[in-house]
Amino acid sequence: MLSVVIPCYNEAKRLGPMLDLVRAHAGLGWQWIFVDDGSRDATAAVVETLAADPALDVALVRHPRNRGKGAAVRSGFLRADRELVGYVDADLAASPLEFQPFLDGEKLRAGRELLLGIRLLTEEKRVERTFFRHLIGRIYQTYVSNLTGLTVYDTQCGFKLLATERARAIAEHLHCDGFAFDVELILLARDRFGMAIREEPIHWREQGDSRVLPHHAARMFWEILRIHRRLKKRRAEEKNEETP
Repeated sequence: MLSVVIPCYNEAKRLGPMLDLVRAHAGLGWQWIFVDDGSRDATAAVVETLAADPALDVALVRHPRNRGKGAAVRSGFLRADRELVGYVDADLAASPLEFQPFLDGEKLRAGRELLLGIRLLTEEKRVERTFFRHLIGRIYQTYVSNLTGLTVYDTQCGFKLLATERARAIAEHLHCDGFAFDVELILLARDRFGMAIREEPIHWREQGDSRVLPHHAARMFWEILRIHRRLKKRRAEEKNEETP
């Protein structure tokens, strides 16, 4: 029922727990798609070792050069062949096993819903995250909300799930290759495809050695502006086409 996309960039030293999880849950019958986004380390070789196991449905997609997380997830969407597709980060900050309670959702399977994991502290204290990362995240979300009108609590959480056919359709309209692609994905799902946005708190354990560096954060603010302008232009063009 499920394809899991795992974007990777120089993750050879951090993939161990993810590979162990895939092996331990072979009985689920899920498809695992690792997208090597132009890594300069042994990421591809590590995944190829896993893919050699006939008991596992593991695919490796390789980019000849580093293009960005958005491009990697988009490639994963296009490779997926199960009814649903979700993506998680390679460091297992959120476990793909948390997709399980949502797989039978009628709206989700019909392509009418996009499920977003959110890093929201609940009574169960399920979120382990540094205050600094949380603060930067809230500043970013405020900027996104003010510019685009999107009121989602946590656009950047690496845990999203939707119908594969819908993911492929959205992928045709995704242009952002960087870390801000999540915002474009959500806006397209909501505004162009009329999908409901469902937010669910998930277990989150922040890992060290983040791939989001200061210059990436600065670029994300610029990417959001470009996404907003691009979608605004598209809406204007569509409105003009509808006007007799």
